[in-house]
Order: sequence, then C-alpha cells, then structure tokens
Amino acid sequence: MKNLSLLQPVDRAQLEKETLRIYEICDGCRRCFNLCPSFNTLLDRIDGYEGDVAKLTPDDHHQVVDECYYCKLCFNHCPYTPPHQYELDFPHLMILWKKRLAIERGVRWRDWLLIKTDLIGAMGSLTAPLSNWLMNNRLVRFLVEKVVGVHQERQFLHFSGETFPRWFGRRAQVKPASPPARKVALFSSCLVNYQATDIGKATVQVLEKNGVQVVVPEQRCCGMPSFDIGDTQAIQQAAQANVASLHLWVAQGYDVVVPIASCSLMLKREYPELNCDEQTKKVAERTFDVCEYLMMMKKDGQLTTDFTTKPGRVAYQIPCHLRDQNIGFKSKELMECAGAQVEVIEKCSGHDGAWSAKTEFFSLSMKIAGKAVRAIEQTPADLVASDCPLAGLQLDQAGALAHVGGKAALHPIQIVRDAYGLPSTSS
Repeated sequence: MKNLSLLQPVDRAQLEKETLRIYEICDGCRRCFNLCPSFNTLLDRIDGYEGDVAKLTPDDHHQVVDECYYCKLCFNHCPYTPPHQYELDFPHLMILWKKRLAIERGVRWRDWLLIKTDLIGAMGSLTAPLSNWLMNNRLVRFLVEKVVGVHQERQFLHFSGETFPRWFGRRAQVKPASPPARKVALFSSCLVNYQATDIGKATVQVLEKNGVQVVVPEQRCCGMPSFDIGDTQAIQQAAQANVASLHLWVAQGYDVVVPIASCSLMLKREYPELNCDEQTKKVAERTFDVCEYLMMMKKDGQLTTDFTTKPGRVAYQIPCHLRDQNIGFKSKELMECAGAQVEVIEKCSGHDGAWSAKTEFFSLSMKIAGKAVRAIEQTPADLVASDCPLAGLQLDQAGALAHVGGKAALHPIQIVRDAYGLPSTSS
C-alpha cells in the first residue's frame, strides 16, 4: 500500500483515497471474484453503480471490511502485490479499515472477548469438564447467543483438563541421540495448549522419534486473532514477547517448529512486517511448519521411515494460511511417505476463529465450508485431514464427518504419528 502503515494512526482521508485506488485495480482485474464474501460484495456493489467505484457508500465499505476474515487467499492470487509498482495489499487494507472502524464505531465486548484466546483457554481448561458441558448445553448456548452474540450452533473444540505445557512438563523426557539430529523450540499455539493438545503431543512424539531434541519455550498467543478488530498494537506486543523468548533458543542453534498454520504464518511473515529488528528477522528465518520441517529432514536423509501401518486414503484440506506461506504441499508429501493416498482439497473452510462464531457470520461461514465439503465428498477417503484444527472442526460440522464414517478430521502430524505406531496418548 502507498503512504499507509499498519503501525501508524490511520488518516481517514488517505485511507479512503488508497481504498478507491485499490478498488479500481480490483474491479479491472477480478481474479479474486470467487475467493471470499468481501470480493463478492465489493464487485457486486461496483456493478450496481455501473462501474463507478466513487459511488460506493460508507455502508458498502463497511460490509466489505466486515466480511473479510483475513484468509489472505487474495494476496496469493493477486498479480499486483509488492514489489509491483501498484503495491496492492488487499488484506492489509482491510486491517487498516478494521483499525479505523474500531475507533469510529468502537469494539463490541463480544469481539474483544473472542480474541482473548489465552484467557479463554486458561479458564476453559481450569474448569474442564464443566466448561465443556456448558458449551454443549442448549439453554446456555441460546442465552450466550442472545446476550453475547455467539451463534448457538457454532461448535467449539473441547477444553483439555491437562494443558499441553503441563503434559510436556510432567512427562518422562526422551533422551535424544548424542548429539541430537536437530534441536527444536516448539511454538505450540494457544489452540494446542488448551484444546487440541493431542496435536502437540503428536508433534513431540514424531520429532523425538526422528532424534530431535524438543523444548517448549515460554510463549503467548501469536496475535493473529487481534487482526479481527485491527488491534495492530496488541499484535506488535505479542510479536515482541514471543520473539524475545524464541530468540534465546534460536541463538543456541534451535529451529522453531509450529504445528498450526496461522501461527507459523505470523512468525514467518507478519512479525517481520511489524518489527523490523534483527531478532525478529532471525526467528522468522528459522521458523518452519512441522510437516515442512520433517520433509526437510527427509531431504537430508534424517527422516525415519519405519512406518508400521498405512493411513489409507486421505482427503487433505490445506489451510489458507499454509497456502500463503508458499511452501508447497509438505503435509501431503509427508503423509505419502507414510503410505497414504492423498487428495488435496484447495478450498477454504470459512472458519477463521472468531469470525465464524459471530451470529451474523455463522451461516455465511458454513456456506463457504460447504464448497470444501462437496469437494471432499467427491473424493473416496478413509480420513479427512487439515493442518488447522479449527478448519477440521468446521469441515466436520459442515458434513465431512459423515463422509468418512464419523471419524473426526485429524492433523497430518497425528496421521503420521499413528502410522509410526506410536501411542495416541503419551504419558
């Protein structure tokens, strides 16, 4: 974008000028017409004004912004992103609008609460199984929808009574080869810490199976949820805290491995754009998605291939935030190493954490998920997989669960762990 920064106060006049410039380019291109609700709304409204972008009303702008859930698919599709002279960055334009609208309209209590993932996770795990019972109680969910604005049909991942860091801290440590093949600082994510704990366990098991020494540094939520309300200051603070912790290990020769695509995207791409210091750059350079990392090990002849069972046929949905990293289909390749037959589903799940939980967007999110599920249903599959547990949950709720006989979607690392014959619950 030109003359605008995520970290600076947003000048309304400059933002509107830049928005019209970008909308004009998008109207002339239209490559992203079918990617998300924002582009559907934008292009439909422009057509309604006979192609005159200047006639778009404030309500038109606001709907386009509200329907953006920062999947970033448009950034990968766009031929005009930097270093092109047009410097088009539609996702960041939407974040600037969210930032500006938060000042003008205020932030709803619900929207503020939904991005406090560490707080919600800690409280949910502390009170489990009561918290899980409450979230499954129809009366409670009805009241939550009416009072808070969280859709009563929105399914949530269950909270784990034992958090992933607590499990990692109490377990018997596996002694790596001396010296270990590699050393990894695991950025587990708030989702893994409090809810999808088995993904974290599987990550540790598979890495240790391959002779990797694993540590879990102090960490907090990566900050991705704060994009939902344009709170770039909160994201910058999260970046500073996580980089300070991770850099201590990177300086000792550790790589940073992340099992959740949104979090690895933050560490690799978003943090360096917010903090241009040397430590952030070094952490970004040494950060890898877990399947990307294991395929690097395979390339170096370090991946153990003594798999005991074959996973069968897998319908693999690649998350948008993994596609944005431009690393190819490493999860597919890793599952194929384990003997799986993998069909890639390049369709957005439409979940995006907080966005799909909101009453006004839940139905739209399920409509988006329906496209992915229809693609899955056309694929003979024994399992459904996604690197994002929220995407997996969304696909299950939208119908993928029935297609594979009631088996919940798995993370590829869980499928690989099972193919190794490692126990699904490690003490």
